[in-house]
Amino acid sequence: MHSLPVELLDNVAQHLSSSSLAALAQTSSTLCPVAQRILYRFVSVSAWSQNLCIVNTLAKKPHIARFVRSFYIAIDSLSPVFPAFYHQLAKAILNMSELTSLNLLVDSTLSWVLRESSSHIDFPHLLQFNCSFPFDENVVRFLDRTPSLLQLEVDSIPVTFARNSPTPCLSPTSIPHLEHFVGSSRTAELIIPGRPVRSVHLNGGGLSEDDIPLLSRSLVPVVVLGTVTTAPPVRFLETLRKHAPHLAYLRVMSTQDLFRAPTAVSHHGFSPLADSHINFRGVGILRAGGQCPDVFHRPQRI
Repeated sequence: MHSLPVELLDNVAQHLSSSSLAALAQTSSTLCPVAQRILYRFVSVSAWSQNLCIVNTLAKKPHIARFVRSFYIAIDSLSPVFPAFYHQLAKAILNMSELTSLNLLVDSTLSWVLRESSSHIDFPHLLQFNCSFPFDENVVRFLDRTPSLLQLEVDSIPVTFARNSPTPCLSPTSIPHLEHFVGSSRTAELIIPGRPVRSVHLNGGGLSEDDIPLLSRSLVPVVVLGTVTTAPPVRFLETLRKHAPHLAYLRVMSTQDLFRAPTAVSHHGFSPLADSHINFRGVGILRAGGQCPDVFHRPQRI
């Protein structure tokens, strides 16, 4: 096997189980990197999977961490994890410089794990980043190091201190290729303008009628939008038509107290929208009483 081309060995190793790859890595110095390259390509860590020790391996062995392309970690607040573990996590992130996907679903107050990595190296291949952190200075400095990022989820979980903290300053040149954003409307105000964001999903407070013009500040038309609004549905849709005329998919829940689902899809109710060429799919209205009648049961053309 030692005489075979590395590309052929890689193809063989891709068909092995994790336990077989671990055994292969121990056979010789030639086959060890082949097995590790496949074994550590996609890493998923969680407390309930009892594999947190992988983080220590990636922190202590940078040559292995560089094999990782996708890293996912999920630790809930009830998991018995010592603070020292998160220092190891910060080192592991620093070592995984070839990442294309990073998911950090940990305590939302621990954004400092990004601080060390964001001050040392770039992540030139990172395309997708999802975290449970608020949009703070640590996240901003990390995003400055991800020039190829296409998908971002941040600030999705309400955090009290985040609302009272100073608004971080994101450089206009950061994440220049971003296409998909998931997070709060507060962060969307900082992310969308000047970037080619096509898809927006807002959590938390959602989108108010005054916030809608924000969508038109993207470099490309926004075609996908998911949000909650406190605005009256008909007026909200009329304003949306004006500032986001290219929408292809829209999912909206309104907190307005409605006795019945509005019949605003009629031509009379939406006469300004008759030629807007917007497809509203799966739009629903959420009543204050908890009921959620469907307004559109199938795609409607307005």
